Amino acid sequence: FQICGESQKNVDATESWIKNLILKEQLENTISDELIENFDEKQIDTLADLQRRKHVTIQLEKKASPPRIKVSGISRDVCFVYMEIQKLIQKMKDIQEEQSKAELVYNLVEWRYPGSNNSFVAFDKLTNMQLEDAKIAKKTHLTVKINKKNYKVNLNTLQATDDQGKTISIQRVPKNEDEQSIELPVQWEDMKGERVKLVNLTPSCQEYVEVQNRFRKTCSSFVIEKVKSY
Repeated sequence: FQICGESQKNVDATESWIKNLILKEQLENTISDELIENFDEKQIDTLADLQRRKHVTIQLEKKASPPRIKVSGISRDVCFVYMEIQKLIQKMKDIQEEQSKAELVYNLVEWRYPGSNNSFVAFDKLTNMQLEDAKIAKKTHLTVKINKKNYKVNLNTLQATDDQGKTISIQRVPKNEDEQSIELPVQWEDMKGERVKLVNLTPSCQEYVEVQNRFRKTCSSFVIEKVKSY
């Protein structure tokens, strides 16, 4: 801009007054946090957007010790951007903590859904944690995604139903530090807290037929009953 006045002295005085006014409104804040080193393209794009919208200068120093971000500009804009960056870092911390918790839960218990060939597939670690948290909180239902479809899980019966009414059985398998978790046959039923259970098998079911064929090789008379133990 241009300054006009009656004399050079008045012009210089006005220029000095404007500069001092601008300087008084200038502020620089520094944010230091180890997570800044992990800023990826998404976080960097957020910084660029803040810099563009609020007309501040943002310096990202990922390699500094500790990593830091410097924000300078008009005080009100610097304060706004400072708070937005703090929110961004806190969100990263929350995600990191959630991932650590999910890893811990996965080491203790594994939730599974039916895959192919009568096998079961482990849920992703985040869903695994959500299912376990819901069970501990004694919730009756939780909605999860299985193969990109929404399923409403009954945490009491371990049955999951999709939006079209299709129902599948899921598993909750506690892990033992000293033993590998055992994948249970898909046809096994929930023991519902019982330690030992006698199960009646119909002559047409696969388990009955398999056992019957094996017994007939060496034994002509027999009774087939199934005993389950936990």
